[in-house]
Amino acid sequence: MHELSKKISLRHLQAFATLARVNSFSKAAQELCVTQPALSASIKLLENQLGKKLFNRTTHQLELTREGKLALDYATHLLNTASNTFADIQRAIGSGRHRIRIGAIPSAMAMTAVVVARYSERHGDEVEIVLSDMPNDGLLHALHSGQLDFCVGIEVPGSVSLESVGLFEDELVLVTAGRHALAPLKEVRWEQLAGQEIVVFTKGSIWEFASSALRQHGLSPSSLYQMIHSESLYGVVRAGIAVGIMPSLYTTFLNDEDLHVAPLRQPTCKRKIALMRRNEISRNHHVDDCFSALRQDLQQVDQWF
Repeated sequence: MHELSKKISLRHLQAFATLARVNSFSKAAQELCVTQPALSASIKLLENQLGKKLFNRTTHQLELTREGKLALDYATHLLNTASNTFADIQRAIGSGRHRIRIGAIPSAMAMTAVVVARYSERHGDEVEIVLSDMPNDGLLHALHSGQLDFCVGIEVPGSVSLESVGLFEDELVLVTAGRHALAPLKEVRWEQLAGQEIVVFTKGSIWEFASSALRQHGLSPSSLYQMIHSESLYGVVRAGIAVGIMPSLYTTFLNDEDLHVAPLRQPTCKRKIALMRRNEISRNHHVDDCFSALRQDLQQVDQWF
């Protein structure tokens, strides 16, 4: 096993990441403001230290090897972490507060914001929290690349690279107009949706979750109404031209007398929501403290959800 020497620096990793992105020695050298021989020397040093080729080179082509693709994930994470850390040092010196980056899937943002607000109220003198929403794939990428400290998203079963704390199960529900024939029901069976115009979100994990459930029951999402935002979906449902299917999290704080929400049964379709972070030493104890506090608060979600 090769031991990395002290000669390896962020500069070498930046050279590697830039070359992998632009796929050209001349372009990468120009972007990095170095000569091509200097860039080649940096890549060669990395390859010697790792004991593996990172690129396959031909006269007209340059591509990452399998080992290069694996190394790039770690290099990108380290570079993002270093960049964030330097920026955080500058902010901390200026403001006296440590920055913590948290992400959440859109359907979990309302509840995540509530617990973040509680934490900020108690620790606002010491920390500032940056809160972002994005699809689950984006969350996981941001987590692995070092852009987020932790996130609330859909659990990834069996992941050894993540510390994952299960929070609760989020089930699919039916949203109808208050005057709809199904509105008086406290729960709705999938078979009762036959013949209905059914609108679901058309992107991301929710599309996969909902459309898969529909297919299992011989149902199809609407081809007439294509929605990507909750308010748009509510508007179509409120108008009475379709019924909507979405995760129950979206309806947590829904207070609309014109809309009715009912769980879908026989069977109940659920997905697991988790608090996740990379399985590694955190940047500082403030991140650990915030993670622990949010875990405790979010695990009590059924008491106020």
